[in-house]
Amino acid sequence: MSEFFSFLKTIVIVFASLLALVLILLSLPKSKLRNFVFKIFGWGSYCATAVSAIYVVSPIDLIPDFIPVVGQLDDVGVAIFGIINLIVGHYFINKTNESETKLIVNKNTKKEV
Repeated sequence: MSEFFSFLKTIVIVFASLLALVLILLSLPKSKLRNFVFKIFGWGSYCATAVSAIYVVSPIDLIPDFIPVVGQLDDVGVAIFGIINLIVGHYFINKTNESETKLIVNKNTKKEV
């Protein structure tokens, strides 16, 4: 049984170390991982906004609209969720474009000695 806990302890240490490495790479402003994650979150948020819009327009609901108040509240909640995802997606895509632009400008402005 002690071998199992020793193995479990090793696994926890390895995963914690990998998580720390990923968090450090995400915190670096010029990290390629950061740009990649920002792009993925940005486009994922845009997709969630599209799915939210389809859900609001669709006649098929999780809670039917003929139930007096609750039927409309789920549509309002999904619409708010979609708007928030649109704002988040826009932020992440702009951050990615901004950092890529800075990288291009920095490469072009370097002077060779």
